[in-house]
Amino acid sequence: MKLDIGDFETENLVVWENTIRELFPIAIPNNCLWKSIDSVISILNKLSSVDNLNHTLFPAGGGHDLTGAKKSSEKGCIEFSTPNSVRIVKPKVLEFNYFPNNINWAYFRLETAGLKPVTPNIDPSFIKEKITELEPGHYVEKEIWEKGYLGYNEKNNRILLPKSARIVSRHFRGSFVIFPKSSPYNKNHATYDARHDRMNSKKFRQYIEKCIIEFNE
Repeated sequence: MKLDIGDFETENLVVWENTIRELFPIAIPNNCLWKSIDSVISILNKLSSVDNLNHTLFPAGGGHDLTGAKKSSEKGCIEFSTPNSVRIVKPKVLEFNYFPNNINWAYFRLETAGLKPVTPNIDPSFIKEKITELEPGHYVEKEIWEKGYLGYNEKNNRILLPKSARIVSRHFRGSFVIFPKSSPYNKNHATYDARHDRMNSKKFRQYIEKCIIEFNE
């Protein structure tokens, strides 16, 4: 039986609250930080373990569901997946923010920085690059993925991409925010403009507090 919108929102928030209470079984703090890579990966995997639980908004705009995270082959980095994409980032901190009696506005914010581009002469204003990974840590331009082969051998036969090849996005900096899928923040499609990345952590929390007041009036 297919859930209607109201049933989905109710169920989604129940699962979201249960997940948060599993992370904080004694008392839910208003704010919590994780800085170790293992901790960041563990929390992200917890959030991605239930279908339709979370939605992740990107620092360059847009968003998608988080489906998993693990250590990257690049030192100090992690990679996390969304449907049909893999993103490599160097995490600085994963932050949780909670607002009592407003569980639907609780969110996680992943701050990243310190990853250097591998694309030659890339525009310094860019915060990410999309490239082809032939094998862990071995990158070539994304056009190779689009062509589907590396070049030609001495017999003029195409050199096919290895089975390990994939397209990845490497983010040099920027923040990602994760809300429950039924959150009022996600349902306002204007928020897909990455406004969260134009505010620091403190300013964004203040912005959400203002949103809660306006939403509840």
